[in-house]
Amino acid sequence: MVVACDESGNDGENMLSGQSTVFAHASVTLPSDDAAELMDEIRARTRSQTTELKSKTILQPRHQATAKWLLSHPSIEGSASVHLTHKKYFVVSKLFDSTAEELAHELGYDIYETGVALAGANLLFFLAPQSYGTAWDRLLMTFQHFMRAKSAVQAQEHLARLIGSMMELLSVEDALARDVLGTVFAGFSHLGSLSKLQLGEGVEERLRTMDPLISAVGAAVHFWASISGRPVELVHDAARELTPVKIEWAKRSLARPGDIAPSRQGLASELTDVRLVDSKDDPCVQVADLLAGIGRIVGESMVNEQQHPLGLNLVPMVSGASLWPIRENMNVENAREAMLSQF
Repeated sequence: MVVACDESGNDGENMLSGQSTVFAHASVTLPSDDAAELMDEIRARTRSQTTELKSKTILQPRHQATAKWLLSHPSIEGSASVHLTHKKYFVVSKLFDSTAEELAHELGYDIYETGVALAGANLLFFLAPQSYGTAWDRLLMTFQHFMRAKSAVQAQEHLARLIGSMMELLSVEDALARDVLGTVFAGFSHLGSLSKLQLGEGVEERLRTMDPLISAVGAAVHFWASISGRPVELVHDAARELTPVKIEWAKRSLARPGDIAPSRQGLASELTDVRLVDSKDDPCVQVADLLAGIGRIVGESMVNEQQHPLGLNLVPMVSGASLWPIRENMNVENAREAMLSQF
């Protein structure tokens, strides 16, 4: 299956102070002729003269009817998926995953299977701001600085600050999030090995696990492979992060999901290749660009607790694997059911 992809709102690993609060990644399986017809019609409806119509055009308020037309078009139904990443939630999840989950794995526990991993991230996201206010935001920013460090010395400096911030928060004894935060602190010993990978020590390329594109690509491959039962080839708008080395890593990870957690055994997906193209040469990627742009703007409204006029039209194609905070998932049983439904 050939799947065309594009993204919107990507600030790389700068998740907390970039230009967007949401990263959106869209994937479509439209035949090229159908995609070209859609783009021609959208150009006619928007009276656009450009050869490559981008999402900023269709996101203008005066073209809202055209955006709704696209989202409800019969050829889009069942042929498009939009993966949303709430950037702050992504950082909170990464903090929990890099510490508490690593500690649990070391002790022989698969907290993906039990729902504890998802519940823990949601507990931190919703309870820590109530418990610690701006001090929590400072800790998250320090964690981001640590993950983006350019040298081992810089990483150590940020880690020292991160430990200091954590100790300060844990000293608040009646904080709602204290127990969950304690499990995070208990796994801090695993941050050193992660930092080495982030710096590129002992691997072919520097790991960039704070870039949401990697997880979104993996989610797209798994989604389309699961519903089609076929190997997947991605056609993606040119992205600096999708290097040959990282594409090979993605292929191996998708083929061996049990290496991440035993509960994912049997959920392998085959990624055959990733072809990077210029979007102006591929109408399918252009459609993905429009859907990603709509996804980002709707997601940003959700972050601000506002209802966007395109929200209801977008919902049918939003990926269940989207990285988004959900209050109900603070409950472990709900989180377990949510994890199972993704696969």
